[in-house]
Amino acid sequence: MATTTVDGQGMWRAWKRGFTSNVRAFKDLIDNAVDAAFDDPLVEETNNNFIGRIDIYPDVYQSTTTGICLQNNCVKSVASLEKVFVVYESSKVDSGADAVGENGVGLKQACAALSDLSFVLVKRANDELSFGVIAESLQLRGGVRLPSFNLVDNGSLYQQLEAHLNTPDYVDVKKCIARYGAIETNDPPNFPNGMKRICEHFQAMNRRYSGHDLFEVIMDRIRHQSSKDDTVEQVDVHHEQKTRVHTLMRDIKKELPKTYLHIPDNLHFRVGKDRLEFKHWPQRLVELSSFTIKVNPNLGWNEGDTFRANDERDDSYELRIFCGFDADRATLPNSRKECTLHLHSRKSGRLICTDADARTKLQLPASGSDYSQGLTVIMDDFKGKLPLNPTKQGVAFAEERRGAVHEENLYQLVGAVVHFYYQTHLKKFKGKTQLMQQVCKFGDWANRDRRRQLKSCQESDLTTYRVTLKKVQRRIRVDNFEVSEGEDTVCLVERTTKSREKKRKTPTNAAAERSNTEPDLPTTKRRRRAAPGALQEAETSSEEIEEMRVPRRKAAKKPPSKREGRKEKNDDEEETITIKKSDYEELVRQKEEIQKKFEDADKMFAPFVEGNKKLKASYTELKAKNTALKSENKGMKAENKELKAEIKELKATKKFVPKKQK
Repeated sequence: MATTTVDGQGMWRAWKRGFTSNVRAFKDLIDNAVDAAFDDPLVEETNNNFIGRIDIYPDVYQSTTTGICLQNNCVKSVASLEKVFVVYESSKVDSGADAVGENGVGLKQACAALSDLSFVLVKRANDELSFGVIAESLQLRGGVRLPSFNLVDNGSLYQQLEAHLNTPDYVDVKKCIARYGAIETNDPPNFPNGMKRICEHFQAMNRRYSGHDLFEVIMDRIRHQSSKDDTVEQVDVHHEQKTRVHTLMRDIKKELPKTYLHIPDNLHFRVGKDRLEFKHWPQRLVELSSFTIKVNPNLGWNEGDTFRANDERDDSYELRIFCGFDADRATLPNSRKECTLHLHSRKSGRLICTDADARTKLQLPASGSDYSQGLTVIMDDFKGKLPLNPTKQGVAFAEERRGAVHEENLYQLVGAVVHFYYQTHLKKFKGKTQLMQQVCKFGDWANRDRRRQLKSCQESDLTTYRVTLKKVQRRIRVDNFEVSEGEDTVCLVERTTKSREKKRKTPTNAAAERSNTEPDLPTTKRRRRAAPGALQEAETSSEEIEEMRVPRRKAAKKPPSKREGRKEKNDDEEETITIKKSDYEELVRQKEEIQKKFEDADKMFAPFVEGNKKLKASYTELKAKNTALKSENKGMKAENKELKAEIKELKATKKFVPKKQK
């Protein structure tokens, strides 16, 4: 049966366009390094003595930076490069939640996106070495060409590699190494210098680690700038590669701490000379809380007559959700405050995608400042059940038979959790403005409190909610919940001295809570607030005034109730309260202070009151004069009317002779 030929040059062009930035491309290489060096200390089968190491550093030759390198050790044996270089074939396809890379294209695609020439070096614990080349110039119209060579670490590495390259089949590979030997841009190809540099990298691997398999990727001449905030003037300098590499390392150092959730402490991650700590979200989020829900990928939550959200079916999987308020994002003036959704997947908690405003996706109110205030939601697919696309920049729901059902179930459940979390904390304040002000108070708490021992999300003792769900019209909402407050959660308001275990009050547990009330807590028998100034003095020698009669304010009379058996309350009745003597004396003292302030205010405003009285008297006098003038004017109008009538009568009898004008 005939097969279709793959165009190697066309494949390379497609690889170059697979990522939106150089940082994303480099993250694909880091995913492979994390998969190899990640040894979860919480799993019993792992080797607790293993220390994973990942190093990112510039490729420097005689003080000249020519590229960037990524090196890591491996907890398991590395496969042969012949198998690694097979396109779209991966040994991690069935790894489930363990590995991020599972498509067999990450290494090749990332190298093609970053550089036209890359080298792969492998050193195994049994002194076996491997060397491979990923270059654009080696690709053929008839297929993808990724040559590799097996070597032995016996001190004659230069001679072994040279013997392989002197054959006619590898003349083009020899040219690639010669191009690697040219340090400056205008230098001619130098094969001996290129071989020398490759041998030095192998020797450095021996010095850096021992006893484990090692893997290194060398990318020569980073193709273009990796950061959008760099100008053309910053790139067009004499040491162009040095600027590009250092900018890429700076961006990696900034992005990686929020890219992985569950990097353990036994995995040492260094960018240059700086070791990274993956504790980004515990350092930023206030009220960081954890939820665990069950998602069914095949059966819709609203199908049929049975409500199936958060069910226990065999095909359902667990999804962990972290919610919190990002104090830094809420404080920065130009940053977005809307609900942000981050999707992390696999054992390492790799960031897949981010939605800057996820309110519409989660079917939450998206008007104004609803579900804002720096609200941050993290979906942790630690079971690795979500299908990822090859570049790990999104979820491929279309790969599943009922992908649309899976997607709807996922975001309906997450939306229910976010709705419950936000409303729970909004009720603690008078409104969204007060909530925002309280969140902003923690904007710099991470820098102020240096005594806090930060942990990763997985290792932190966070406030944990256990919820049950219900159907409300066309939405899923939380029905009941139990909460266990965590010691590592920074709270918006100060915690009370009550138990860490809390439950939603129902008629059953409310009665139990009343029966277990601590006797030392202050209690009151009063249900309605007494009128201001109604407290009366009472003398007693005990610490507590047991019975004090306080007349309440008379309420307005209401029409009699139509409901039978309902009795109207008497307005003249008095209420009984229980109050401590010290508290009563404090209230009396405050009352006297308020009365004194009123007296001082009366003295202060006395001249103004006297002046106001004089103004009122003047106003009354002027008003009387105005009334008299109005009466006089009215009389004159009446006389004028009589004169007009008399003139009209004389004209009618022709006895009125007007004077002749001169």
